[in-house]
Amino acid sequence: MAIMENEKNKTLLLEEEIASLKLKLGLVAEIKLKSEEELKKANEEVGILNNERIKRAEELLLANIELAYQIEEKAKRAVELFVTNKELTFHIEEKAKQAEELLAANNEIHQHDKEKEERIKKIAEINANLYFERQLFEKTLISIGDGVIATDINKNVSFMNKIAESLTGWPLADALGKPIYTVFNIISEYTRNNNDDIISKVITTKSIHNLANHTILITRDASEKLIEDSAAPIIDIGNNVVGVVIVFRDYTEKWERLKQIQYINFHDDLTGLYNRRFFEAELSRLDVSRNYPMSIIMGDVNGLKLINDSFGHSLGDELLVKTANSLKEGCREDEIIARLGGDEFALILPNCSKTQTEKVVQRIKNSLSTQKISSMELSISFGYATKTDIDQDIKEILKESENSMYSHKLFESSSMRSRTIDLISKTLFEKSAREQVHSERVSILSVKLAELLGFSRDEMNAIELIGLMHDIGKIGIEDNILNKPSQLSSEEYFQIKKHPEIGARILSSVLEFSEISTSVLQHHEYWDGNGYPQGLKGEEIGIEARIISIADAYDAMTSHRTYSKQKSKEEAINEITRCSGTQFDPLLTKIFIDMILDNPSI
Repeated sequence: MAIMENEKNKTLLLEEEIASLKLKLGLVAEIKLKSEEELKKANEEVGILNNERIKRAEELLLANIELAYQIEEKAKRAVELFVTNKELTFHIEEKAKQAEELLAANNEIHQHDKEKEERIKKIAEINANLYFERQLFEKTLISIGDGVIATDINKNVSFMNKIAESLTGWPLADALGKPIYTVFNIISEYTRNNNDDIISKVITTKSIHNLANHTILITRDASEKLIEDSAAPIIDIGNNVVGVVIVFRDYTEKWERLKQIQYINFHDDLTGLYNRRFFEAELSRLDVSRNYPMSIIMGDVNGLKLINDSFGHSLGDELLVKTANSLKEGCREDEIIARLGGDEFALILPNCSKTQTEKVVQRIKNSLSTQKISSMELSISFGYATKTDIDQDIKEILKESENSMYSHKLFESSSMRSRTIDLISKTLFEKSAREQVHSERVSILSVKLAELLGFSRDEMNAIELIGLMHDIGKIGIEDNILNKPSQLSSEEYFQIKKHPEIGARILSSVLEFSEISTSVLQHHEYWDGNGYPQGLKGEEIGIEARIISIADAYDAMTSHRTYSKQKSKEEAINEITRCSGTQFDPLLTKIFIDMILDNPSI
């Protein structure tokens, strides 16, 4: 701006000089005119001038002409200079404008440079953050508990973490650049066919997709793993898919646990059959017209409680398992067999008429007849009913089959329990021959005492049976305790003391033996109330039990026992006499002793 101001000042000075020159030229012209007039007048007035004065006048004229010419030249140059100055001023103004524009451009460039520097700083920060995030992302992918595989847009492997290497059997170095389905070879568990192309789906839809359930990964060594996974697109800043990342995990153990849980939820632990929950759900699901006629069979194992009480639950469990096997042998694979609990079983037979159901029951019975447990035949009471019309209520059909089963059980169960009682006695006597001899002797002594007391024949028959069965509860006592050659420990004696209760439970389960169960329960009660298991005293104890108590004690003392010395009759009588009024009924004691003394052969 200062340059322009100086140039303008110079231009003004030039213009003033030119104006001054023009003024001088005008004056010169006037002077010339006056000089010519004066010269003319001088020539006229003087007439004759000498040559010198003429010469001087001519010289002066020439000088004036020269001066005028010079002034004109100067004026021309001044005009040219003015024009030049004008042009120069114009150029200066143009340059000034250009300078201003250049300055503005420089300022704009400077501002752009500052903005560029800021952007560069921001980009550097972003790159640093991106580098950190990339490192963090890669570390995360490497350390994540799931397998991770990334592909490029051509579906070739570009990244794998260690878990993916382990699950697929492919090291990253071998897998890089390989087609994804060479490394990640997946098939359906059910169809054994290759699953849908999940990678293409992700690329096409730009969205996350999950694998179908029950997908199997075939590893590099051809082993199989059940997996679950998802695949997501890798999208660049332009919203273009540049690859896919697959995240997957080994689902095998989890699936096995789920199957175990499902199995436990719907199966009976002991037999492996379906349980009540599954049976009820299937009964509802199968209750549709396409399955008619549909039959329900109910079965109840005879004598299970008796066997559990007599031989222990292990034998009872064996009975249930063999029963379940017989049920399976008699049924088709599509028929539902369930253990509803305890000794109850149920079957659902779709598309099975009443006649066909009868054949199924007979097949099961035939199978049961070949099964034995400790010489016992398996026995189940069956009942069944058939639904033939959609208007029939399936619950009523179920109830009808239950009623039918209970009706059969009334006839079959009693016979089974009687056979079981006989088997229990036989088994006990096989376990201990001493017990058989002891029971027979107690029975004989008790009948003789009952006869002296005036018992009827039926009452004596009952006493005879009580004598034979009084220790039947010992079937539930371990052999090592029952046959121990030395004195019992307090814990072993505690176990032995359970046999009256066990025996009573066994006998009470059978109608024909239920009347004697109370006497068996009480035969170790004491007259003074210090016996077991109920602590009864005096006549609270049934007379049959009081008779058995004396006969039992006498035979025990006079028989050979591994843990005690055998007593003579006199020693045994003295011991019974001593315990009269405490352990034994005093009146019965006197009659018993007299009986022994009067019969030396006893």
